[in-house]
Amino acid sequence: MDYLNQLIDTGVLLGEWDAEKVSHLEPEWFVARQFDMLDMRGDLQIRSQDVLFGRHIRIITASHEFIKDGFSGALQVRKCWIDHHAFVGSYALLYNCVIGHHAVVSVGSVVSSMLVPPYCMMEGNPARIVREYREGRWRRV
Repeated sequence: MDYLNQLIDTGVLLGEWDAEKVSHLEPEWFVARQFDMLDMRGDLQIRSQDVLFGRHIRIITASHEFIKDGFSGALQVRKCWIDHHAFVGSYALLYNCVIGHHAVVSVGSVVSSMLVPPYCMMEGNPARIVREYREGRWRRV
C-alpha cells in the first residue's frame, strides 16, 4: 500500500512530504498512529525517531494572518519542533510550539504558542505544566 498517498487522500497531510523534517520516519508510521493532521507547510521538525505519539494527533504549522477587521488570506507559517524521547498523548493538538526532550504532553492537551521545557509534563486546554521530573521522580509544580 502507498501510505503517502493514503495520507494525502484522507486529507491528513498538508503541504509537501519531506522525510528529513520527520527524521526519515515513513508515512506508514503516521498512518499506523492514525494521525488526524500532519501539517508540513511550516517548520515541522520531529528531531528523532525516539519520539512517541499516541493516536489521532494534530500537528499544525500554518495559520492565517489576523488583521483588525478579520483575517487576510495570507498564510503565516509557524513551527512545531519535537525533541528526542518526548511523548505526545492521544488526541493532542500541537501548534506553534517546541516540545523539549523527555517532555510529556498528556492526552487531549492543546499546546499552542509555547515552549515545553525538558522533563516536564503538560496537560489541559490550554496546556500548562503540571509536573517536573526531578531527583528521579515526577513532582507536582
